[in-house]
Amino acid sequence: MTSARVSPRQRRKEERPGEILEAAFEEFARSGFAGTKLDDVAARAGITKGTIYLYFASKEELFIATVKELNRPIRENLAALTAAAQGPAMTILRRHFAFVYDHMVEDRRAREVMRMLLAEVSRFPDLAARWHAEVIGPAVETLRGVVRYGIARGEFRPSAAEEFPHLLFAPVMMACTWRLMFGDAHALDGAEYREAHLDLMEKSLLRTPDRGAAAV
Repeated sequence: MTSARVSPRQRRKEERPGEILEAAFEEFARSGFAGTKLDDVAARAGITKGTIYLYFASKEELFIATVKELNRPIRENLAALTAAAQGPAMTILRRHFAFVYDHMVEDRRAREVMRMLLAEVSRFPDLAARWHAEVIGPAVETLRGVVRYGIARGEFRPSAAEEFPHLLFAPVMMACTWRLMFGDAHALDGAEYREAHLDLMEKSLLRTPDRGAAAV
């Protein structure tokens, strides 16, 4: 049997969206959302401006797609861990947050994404709404599902984490913000910080004999 071959032209076409997103990231990181011109993205990607519109309807669509692509590994990791949850809920959270620290706090590109979002979404409410609807909201709901799963199996006690799973993620945001503000001048010990976060999370969530059903 002869295997189907992909022509260089077809392969190039399939790779083009990724090349556009890569060029867009560099331009958005350099100039911000308002300052970025699609002409500059096209020039960096080695294509015409019209080619961008074959894949992305507007600069806003391109910005959202760029940020979503850079956050895709984190979303996929959480989805894989929770698709058919089994075993300790705390193990799921530990595995997910270990992945998050590696792919968000320790990754310069991911920190650049956060810097872009913090700088831009307050000035462009539509971007904030899209980002929340398509990324942040679903992630929060998935974390809430893990907390509820842990409560249902008697592992976690009822707590504010069910209503506000944002609290579980807050130390990650703090670590990213710290790195963005201070760099190496006042560096955090990444490994120790991560373990301290996971330890605090475990102690606050787990049901213990003296805190069986107490709520905060």
